Amino acid sequence: MENTLYNSLFFIAFIFYSLSAMKRILAIISTILTCSLASAQSVDVYHSGILSSYSADELEDIAFEHEATGSTVSIHKAGEEPLRITTDNVAGIHFSDRPVDTCTKYADGVPAQVVFSCIEVNNTNPLQHLNFHLRKSNKNLFDAVILFSSNINFSKKEDVVYIHNNENVQPVLNNWEHYIKPLKERGIKVLLSLLGNHDGSGLANLDEQRAKLFAQAIADTLDKYDLDGVFFDDEYSEYNKGLSGQGYQGFLASPSYEAASRLAYETKQAIGDKWLVLYKYGYYNMAVSIDGKKPGDYVDYVLTDYNQSAAGFKTQYPGVDDRQIGCYSVNINGYYNKKNIKNLRTGKYGAFMIYNLDQTAYDFSYSKQMTLEDFSDYLFDDELEVTETYYYKDWKTIDELKEPVR
Repeated sequence: MENTLYNSLFFIAFIFYSLSAMKRILAIISTILTCSLASAQSVDVYHSGILSSYSADELEDIAFEHEATGSTVSIHKAGEEPLRITTDNVAGIHFSDRPVDTCTKYADGVPAQVVFSCIEVNNTNPLQHLNFHLRKSNKNLFDAVILFSSNINFSKKEDVVYIHNNENVQPVLNNWEHYIKPLKERGIKVLLSLLGNHDGSGLANLDEQRAKLFAQAIADTLDKYDLDGVFFDDEYSEYNKGLSGQGYQGFLASPSYEAASRLAYETKQAIGDKWLVLYKYGYYNMAVSIDGKKPGDYVDYVLTDYNQSAAGFKTQYPGVDDRQIGCYSVNINGYYNKKNIKNLRTGKYGAFMIYNLDQTAYDFSYSKQMTLEDFSDYLFDDELEVTETYYYKDWKTIDELKEPVR
């Protein structure tokens, strides 16, 4: 009886001591963070995907409230990389300097779809994506912008497969600080698209050696312009045109799914953590294992053609899971099925692509904006807010910005 009473008193004392110690630690943390946030008007706290803003002097109470439940809180000053505060147990807190994902949207308690916008750079300024955000979560509507498009081409003179940027793509890349940096600062990834360009080279007819060389060229380009990934679209190549019987090495007699998969695999090896995204079309309508790795191991996302479902995906892309699948893509100027968009959510597929967005189009505000509002509602239970800052195509397509003729 005495031992039981003694143990109970000891346990109560330990609890009070632990809580007191935790409050002291939190007070120290609060002081440190409040000092570092002295110039900030508010503190943004991301918890379970929800954003709340608090004044700096509320920090200690907020941190204590969340840490007492053993949860994770992210605290950062606007425009700076967040800190993550975690607790191993009720009596201890430690810091981690890992960046916290402040962009992921949630629906039904799980991460919702990654929304890609594939824009025609010939007509459209990518900065327009800064204008679309969700009211309740305060997240970006668009997670990634695909610059459509650079091309794969072959130089007979130099005997090299290379990336060609036309007179619209090149100025956007050259002026990275103006056109790309603001998107990345808002947490929006920027990807370069690669498309065939009416010559004999393509994404699906390179042998292993040429695939490795071109994959490295892609990696070098992404690094040069600080881009977040690449998007492969197997269209508009005229496979082996002008190559057959000309003595050029490194091209297969016929394009194939295996060659397309080889290039995808080698590209992923070269670009590492950056995204490899495939458009499920042409010789990327399916993919095969390369060097013992299934497509699900080397592809980040696969996006379908317009209004196409995920039927057959697991057979055509072995190893992919639902989070890597983006189905029911929509051309903003065309038809979409409301049921399909809702199926994206119920099926818990990981991605969705919108093509040809242009906020400066004459019918945007009374037609296409309504479509985006529907998507925001169906996918995220949220309301779209649109800023009417119009970003027009404002770069000069002068000869000096064109790549040299090869």
